This record gives sequence, C-alpha cells and structure tokens, in this order.
Amino acid sequence: MKRCLLIAMPLACAPLHALAQSGSYDLKLCSVSESTVIDRAGDTTILAVHVRGISGSNPAGGPFDKNTYECRQLVDASKAAVEFTGRCTFVDKDGHKALGTYSGSPAGWTWKFLAGTGKWEGIEGGGPTKSLGQYPRLSPAVGAACAHATGTYTLKK
Repeated sequence: MKRCLLIAMPLACAPLHALAQSGSYDLKLCSVSESTVIDRAGDTTILAVHVRGISGSNPAGGPFDKNTYECRQLVDASKAAVEFTGRCTFVDKDGHKALGTYSGSPAGWTWKFLAGTGKWEGIEGGGPTKSLGQYPRLSPAVGAACAHATGTYTLKK
C-alpha cells in the first residue's frame, strides 16, 4: 500500500470575550485522519480523507484557541506530486461555527474562511499553514499530524 502525506489543518473559532472585528492568529493544529482510496490509474491515487482535530493558540487564550474541527479532503497522489483540497467546519465552545476551505501540498497550504454563524457571521481572511510532521500511523488508513497556521480574519457585519 502506498503511503501519502494526508494532512488537513485548518482554523477554528474564538471565545466571545476575545473576539475583535479583525485580528491575527497563530495556531498549532493537530488532527487524526482516516483515508479511503477512491480510485487508481497508473501511479496516481485519489483518496477521500476524513479529518477531525483540535486547535490551540499561541499565546494560549488567543483567537481560535481550544476549538474542534472536522474536514473532508480530496487528495491526488502520484510519484510527481501530492496535492489536496478540503472543506472544514470549526466549532468553538459556544457552538458558533466558522467554515472554510484549504488547498495545497505537503510543503504548505492556504486556508480561506468562507462563512460563519453567530459571532463568526461574515468572517473573511485566512493564511498559510505548514506541517509540523506526522505521528506514527494507527493503521494503514489512519494517521495523525500537527501543523502551524498563521493569518488574519475580519468580520464583515
């Protein structure tokens, strides 16, 4: 079985008391992912990946601290390159959601906010994300990884 770097490390939501109309974030994102092969042709494999994770801000208590997220990711993997794209829903302790998208490669990817609910209604922004590495696989289809994300957000209400 071919091993691929399967990472989805997006962003999440912040506590109401820390919320500003705009700001920056610096996050450590860690997740567990389960991959399923959709199809193969030659040396190319297409995978569907289900990702669940948590976020922590630097410094602690900052924007997007202690949130959970769930993503659906598609991966195109070949000897030449690995590329992926995904869509995520992030939930803060109050149940408010931020939805977003990301795309890139194991070398780095870009996050973009799409929409939000509650205090995250009208969210825009995003930024780059880099892998901090993978952890030992739980099984051939289940892996874990962490990433570092930085960027900005604006609330358009």
